[in-house]
Amino acid sequence: MANLIPSSDKSKFDNVFNDIHDTFARDITIYKSENTAFVSTNSTYNALYSRVLNQKGNEKKVEPIVVKARISYFNGSSKEDDFNGDTGISVPGDSIRIKIDETGYAVLKQSTDIEVDGELFDVVSDASKSGMFSVKYYQIFLKRKG
Repeated sequence: MANLIPSSDKSKFDNVFNDIHDTFARDITIYKSENTAFVSTNSTYNALYSRVLNQKGNEKKVEPIVVKARISYFNGSSKEDDFNGDTGISVPGDSIRIKIDETGYAVLKQSTDIEVDGELFDVVSDASKSGMFSVKYYQIFLKRKG
């Protein structure tokens, strides 16, 4: 079966969207905490506090990773909802939507906090996939902490 759109044209269209992303994307910081596995053979291990009796606590290592994302703010205050025409749902005014590439999404899935324009956000939605002919970007809603 012949393709309606040749692969060379598909590549050109994908490159246009990559250029748009590169033009409007800004830096966001994703804080990724280190995942460590610990196996205790000590009978005084306390699973509730994840440590052996009388052992000093361990500091968590958090790594900041800067990635590019397109950011959409919603108008309205934190008490009002703004109707998002793209998705057809009401979104609280203290929420934002980001579009991030696949590399950034892989980091975001393991994140603890996301910093956008100096404020911390939590992920409040599953990622929806975006792309003309294949998945190129992921769209995620974030809600301001606090």
